[in-house]
Amino acid sequence: MSESSDTPEYEVPDHVDNPLVHLIRRYASPYGARYAVAIVGTALAQIPQRVPALVVGVALDAILLSSTPYDLPLVPSGWVPTTTEGQVTFTIGLLVGAFALDGALTWLSGRVAGTARLRTLHDIRVDTFDALVGREMDFFDRRQTGDVMSVLNNDVSNLNGFGNNAVEGLRFVTQIAVAFAFMALLHVRLAALLLVLPVGLALLGRWYTTRVEPVYEDVRESVGRINARLEDSIDGIATVKSFAREDRERTAVADASREYRDRNWSVIRLRLIFNYSSWSVSSYSFVGLFAVGAYINLNGAPPFLGRSLTAGTLLTFLLYSKSFYGPIRQLMLDVLDSYENALASSKRIVAVLETDRQANETGDDLRVTEGRIEYDRVDFGYESSDEQQLRDVSFTAEPGSLVGIVGPTGAGKSTITKLLFRFYEADAGTVTVDGQDVTDVSPRSLREHLGYVSQDPFLFYGTIRQNIGYGVDDASDEDIEHAAKLAGAHEFVTGLDDGYDTQVGERGESLSGGQRQRIAIARALLREPEILVLDEATSHVDNETERQIQESIDALAGERTTLAIAHRLSTVRNADTIVVVDDGRVVEQGSHEELVERDGLYADLWRVQVGDTDAVSEAFLQRARAEDRPSERIESAVDGEVSR
Repeated sequence: MSESSDTPEYEVPDHVDNPLVHLIRRYASPYGARYAVAIVGTALAQIPQRVPALVVGVALDAILLSSTPYDLPLVPSGWVPTTTEGQVTFTIGLLVGAFALDGALTWLSGRVAGTARLRTLHDIRVDTFDALVGREMDFFDRRQTGDVMSVLNNDVSNLNGFGNNAVEGLRFVTQIAVAFAFMALLHVRLAALLLVLPVGLALLGRWYTTRVEPVYEDVRESVGRINARLEDSIDGIATVKSFAREDRERTAVADASREYRDRNWSVIRLRLIFNYSSWSVSSYSFVGLFAVGAYINLNGAPPFLGRSLTAGTLLTFLLYSKSFYGPIRQLMLDVLDSYENALASSKRIVAVLETDRQANETGDDLRVTEGRIEYDRVDFGYESSDEQQLRDVSFTAEPGSLVGIVGPTGAGKSTITKLLFRFYEADAGTVTVDGQDVTDVSPRSLREHLGYVSQDPFLFYGTIRQNIGYGVDDASDEDIEHAAKLAGAHEFVTGLDDGYDTQVGERGESLSGGQRQRIAIARALLREPEILVLDEATSHVDNETERQIQESIDALAGERTTLAIAHRLSTVRNADTIVVVDDGRVVEQGSHEELVERDGLYADLWRVQVGDTDAVSEAFLQRARAEDRPSERIESAVDGEVSR
């Protein structure tokens, strides 16, 4: 297995200043009312949360120390009992009421915020998936599956973590504000001294965010790489084991994991520095506050601090200070840390959502009247390669005809059909269906008229019935079985214990290559497409199955236009036209008899397949030698197979 290359970066478009804010505006706005209720509920919950400390401080002075009257701020004196027993009962009632109100408001805000957050993340994940599947094929050519999956899974999950911390951040902010208000109510000048603390912590927070942001971007990229490495190794586990390369894959995974570990350690190291610094500031501020409060209580307040403090008031003040110091630290540490992590993830998500992508719903609807396909002087090269894959390709597939496309490995055969599906767009020239340029019609409309079977077909986890019926909504059992018969699959399917309800396993691994291919052909035929594309669709079937499939293809040829890329030339021997491709160019066209008589490249390919290697031209042999392939293995070099 090859080593993974560096993953291309996800670039945020210029019109997006802050990708996280952009996502919040776009996806949280529809649930604004819910978020507003959660914000109000969270803010209101801070009031009853501060009441117990105030009540305990007053009760300490009035009931236990008997140093001051039982006087609660904002509570009319007539409401307070005059007896000690009554005051105790009154205190207990206030505490119970405060805790009950706090619990109710916290539950309400948490429930509303939770549903709003989950719906927001659901919308982001679905839209991101929709944007990903709408991207052009070159996007996936340049990225591994694991990296793309990390955007849908890890990055969106990071936003969920930020959502949780954002709710906590809101609670912290309101807790800080309410705690300061209560402290100001007790002693406004002493409370004012505490405002120095947020300034110091804000400076620390600024230092932390400027250093951790680029590190988190590296962490997100390394997550994509390790996911890609794991996905690659697990998907190719049969190859890994057959070559006894478990140690090699372990080393590759270890390298990717080590990169993630090292970058994550950079984050942890910065967090530790910030955590210790902020803890020191808040802890020693608490000590200083106690020292000042104790001095005032014992010696009276200096003029600039105003009035003195009772023991109960000092206790309440100290309790409130913990509700002031702690949330500021958590706000700076957890919320800022989560924000930077989510910001790195949101850049990757927004890069998928906002950059130009292939729009499935733009363009005219394709109207197939006859099914004529025409390639007119088509040039094409992949973005990832400096070489041209196709040069001046021109040929026509008449309505209802069978056109075979043959040629050596790497000649550009599959690329020709990919342009028909608009997986890629030609650099020059046109591909038309019934005179309509495929670049002028919507990809969705175009592909609804096409059927496709690849050389290595993909089967989804599920039953054979579900896989055959994948391309058609509500396909009947009769239609599914009819398509299976046309593809030569019905006999082997009915021979299975569960028939059409047999589970195929992940990627169809419980079936043979030939069985998977017949299922894929049945899936394509069920759609009854006007145009059928077979990309070496009989490469994994035996001779008898190939004969059955060939008979079906020949029977269907008059009903739909068929392009068949052939591994075995016998598959297209009866084609109306055979297009021979070599080095990205169409070098020959004609029927089988015409091409054999012309004695060109096709004739040499045919001789190799039928085993007449002695009749192969000298030019063909020299070509094989130039490609450093032994002459006795020519058949492999040209995608042929010696007949048995």
